[in-house]
Amino acid sequence: MLASLMFMAPSRESVAMAGSAAAAERFAVYLLRHSIAQGTSFVIVAEIAAEPVAFAEVSNGSDVPALPVVARAGINAMGLIGALGAAWRSLARLRVELNAPAGGVHLVELQVSPEHRNRGVGAFLLGEVDNYAIEHRAAHVSLTTASDNPARRLYERSGYRVVQQRTNARYERITGSAGRVLMVKAIRPS
Repeated sequence: MLASLMFMAPSRESVAMAGSAAAAERFAVYLLRHSIAQGTSFVIVAEIAAEPVAFAEVSNGSDVPALPVVARAGINAMGLIGALGAAWRSLARLRVELNAPAGGVHLVELQVSPEHRNRGVGAFLLGEVDNYAIEHRAAHVSLTTASDNPARRLYERSGYRVVQQRTNARYERITGSAGRVLMVKAIRPS
């Protein structure tokens, strides 16, 4: 259900890294299920008329699981040969990887179905993420995203500020995006 929301309009990065939208979706489903089962992620779902229209995944760490988990997800989603190709492409992703700062929660994923975008659903979910952070006594909420993601405007309006940016020419050739940014919103004084 959540993966179908995520892949109504999949990110260029996820499709480029996995090799196809279908492989990217299978990969994301595996990682999301694993994170929830391990208790490292919490998911907030927004519904309209009892139908899920958006969700936010929040973790107590980063948006990149441990290498063995990623490898298993890749093989399950793409087969061994596909996972090896994805691993080769992901070397470029590592060049733009940004780590979440300690002491906060990390917004791993924010997805709003295309027909419900620009209607306040994303802002509502970001408010719920803030509430989650407050309940867990987090000093801040962080997120990473593509440097050219249109959702950056929403994040900035919600109080997030770019604190770090990385670019890489190979990553840009693969994904069409120059790089990634780390954005942080203070929740309470450290």
